[in-house]
Amino acid sequence: MFRSRAILMCTLGLFLVGCGGGSGGQDNSASARPPTSRELAQICTKDSPYAAKSSKPSQLGELADEKKWIKAYMSERYLWYKDIPNLNSEDSRYNVSSNGALDVWTSLLNYFSDSKTPLKTALGTLVDKFSFMIDTVSWNSFVESNLRGYGFMLKRSTNAGLKVITVAYVYPNTPAKSAGLMRGDQILGVDGASLNDTSAQGIATFNEGLSPTQPAPHTFQILRAGATFNVSMQATNITLQQVEYKVLNVGSQKIGYLLFNSHVPGAEAYLIQAMTYFKQQAISDLVVDLRYNGGGYLAIANALAYSVAGREKAQGKVFEWTQFSDKRSSENYAMYFNSFGLNNQAYPSLGLAKIYVLASSGTCSASESFINGLRGIDVQVELIGGTTCGKPYGFYPQDNCGITYGAMEMEGVNAKFEGRFSDGMTPQCTVLDDLSRPLGDASEGMLSVAIKRMQGQSCSQAAGLAIGSQDLLGMGLRDQGVLLRPDWQNNKFLQAKP
Repeated sequence: MFRSRAILMCTLGLFLVGCGGGSGGQDNSASARPPTSRELAQICTKDSPYAAKSSKPSQLGELADEKKWIKAYMSERYLWYKDIPNLNSEDSRYNVSSNGALDVWTSLLNYFSDSKTPLKTALGTLVDKFSFMIDTVSWNSFVESNLRGYGFMLKRSTNAGLKVITVAYVYPNTPAKSAGLMRGDQILGVDGASLNDTSAQGIATFNEGLSPTQPAPHTFQILRAGATFNVSMQATNITLQQVEYKVLNVGSQKIGYLLFNSHVPGAEAYLIQAMTYFKQQAISDLVVDLRYNGGGYLAIANALAYSVAGREKAQGKVFEWTQFSDKRSSENYAMYFNSFGLNNQAYPSLGLAKIYVLASSGTCSASESFINGLRGIDVQVELIGGTTCGKPYGFYPQDNCGITYGAMEMEGVNAKFEGRFSDGMTPQCTVLDDLSRPLGDASEGMLSVAIKRMQGQSCSQAAGLAIGSQDLLGMGLRDQGVLLRPDWQNNKFLQAKP
């Protein structure tokens, strides 16, 4: 959702609302109106553990100053500003203490969360499931695809009332990969604590092992194909590789398979390599696996869509119209298809008339814009898997006092003004996530259906064969679990304005 290719998805050069002090008490015009977020920015409560990491110089203030900034920011920028409830900032919910000390995070989180619209979609879910706040250090690490961890994606589900955690994906060159973990493995326990241990000590031990706060090795009990075994891993600082690709030779077909997990800057070099390789191999069909892609920079989705469609179809066409609230209608703009991404490197042009996208509830935001943008210029996109998350909204990240806020500011539609998929995009072929096969394996459930669709089979034929012909005994099976990732990772970010 951005203007020109500089607009974006999640730029690290955050579009910040100024820094420093008040409005300047001698300005009579300022006294006649509420202070702006620019005037209120970076006045931080002295009790804040986050202010030292702010992107701009700050000055000491009170918790009330940060709440005033939130109120001004939401009033100015929030897409549903008309629906913001009238909150009493002095309420105890917004002034939380813990063990006699002010709990800055909980107080601000409650105030920010309660400022969001209560509106619901046609299916009864909240329209705004996506606005968030996060400490700025963690936000920057996410944008850079750097984190401290093991390097796996996990899914949470239940079976006969018991919790189940299954490995959905293992990133290359990570502790999890080195330990031999595989897609479909189930985590039964950590450091002797069972996943289903309900004691306070057991829960604390399991959670510390799964998401460690201290550098130390942890022992995981794993279930694979009916057998249990232990592996030891230590979380490290890692940079996640968000792209894998290959060409599948199926009969006379050359099928490009692109696994793409996050629209972050570090993914671009791999994306360009992948699309260049597909062009060199003269692929006949393309499968883009976005089942776990929660979004990121819109500029990357744009460049990848341009690469798929090719110059003839995409040049001069609108990738996404960005629409703000009525008070910001002058900022509405068209983001045109562009072959250059964030790093000003050109993506190759494949010129495909149709692609297959593997999707799930984890397919969100920029990933949905990729799909919608292609459909807007009549490139056929067949969805296989599950309904997407339903997020046609975007934002400019805003740092204040070491906390990054992402209030949804705009809605995107394609060149045909199609969009408004707040209840998600429905697949043409519904297929559960097949955790019994590696991603990119031609026999994996979603991918096998895509291949059969290319061969002319109906969805019912393709899905029936995929389900009936595989031995799923003892594995993670066909899973409807929910990815264990924070909601704030499901987002579309816009580049900082110049």
